[in-house]
Amino acid sequence: MLRTTTLIAVFLAAPAWAADFNLTYASPYTESHPYGAADAEWIARIEEQTDGRVDITPYWGGALITSREGVDELAAGVADIGYIAPIYARSGYDMNRLVPGMFYGYTDPEKVLDVYMDLWEEYPVFEEELSGVHVVGFNVGTPMHLMLRDKPVTSLDDLEGLRIRSAVDFIGPLAAFGAEGVTMPMTETYPSLEKGVLHGVIAPYEALKSLSFAEVVGFYSELPHSRGAYPSRAVNGDVWSSLPEDIRQVFDDNAEWLSLRTLELAQAAEEEGKTYGEAEGVVFNAVDPAVVEEYSTAFAPAIEDVAEGLDAMGKPGSEVLAKIRAAHGD
Repeated sequence: MLRTTTLIAVFLAAPAWAADFNLTYASPYTESHPYGAADAEWIARIEEQTDGRVDITPYWGGALITSREGVDELAAGVADIGYIAPIYARSGYDMNRLVPGMFYGYTDPEKVLDVYMDLWEEYPVFEEELSGVHVVGFNVGTPMHLMLRDKPVTSLDDLEGLRIRSAVDFIGPLAAFGAEGVTMPMTETYPSLEKGVLHGVIAPYEALKSLSFAEVVGFYSELPHSRGAYPSRAVNGDVWSSLPEDIRQVFDDNAEWLSLRTLELAQAAEEEGKTYGEAEGVVFNAVDPAVVEEYSTAFAPAIEDVAEGLDAMGKPGSEVLAKIRAAHGD
């Protein structure tokens, strides 16, 4: 009788189903950030569409993975799936890291994503650079602006001497007007602003709230910086190879959904971030269109140099740049 009772208890304690594949997901962002919120929806979607055969446990807030080294960390197996940002890497991943800067002047993020995805399909080098992982999602954003600690930017002379956290593709234009662009993960930017190591950061409205930048900046100057697309979620290569074809197909089929949902949530957070910044006392100022136009001219020479540098590596930098500019109507 005791044996029967024990077996019944074990049976009742067991879950109604057990996943065939228990996977981990790692992100440097919190679940409340738009990227994390999109990830949480995506995880639920993958689990549902695989009929419970896949179970994904998320680790948020940099518990397992960083922004700068995310590709290497994921390829090394710190997690099964992860948020990656090759644009923040110090070196390597050259096409993935540098091509986003070629989208200067674009204002429609969905157009950026469409053009980028065509390039991704046409040029295998993008995937080849990320050979240790399999990409299952992309990021694209609305234009970013200047958040500043101590004073606004109203003219390009105001950039002189400023140290600004920047994506690598903005460093050249900043330097053209006397500012120093510094590449670092967004997760490291708050303390650098707080301590005065940085004078400012190029970021979207939503970061005033989601990354608490409204606590450490006093001004938001609307000098637009267009944002290209880049691979942002991936599966460890060995894990990907271990998954059956039908489950891999579910991940691939949801890549576009994840990319667009990330954009949708990021856009929804923009107005919320601006409202939050105003409530925190951040001063917003529009920049004269003539100043914006002058600033945009600084992107072309730097990006042409970037493209030629890619050419020298045996990669199609100038060819890709020409296609991006043609799609923009240049």
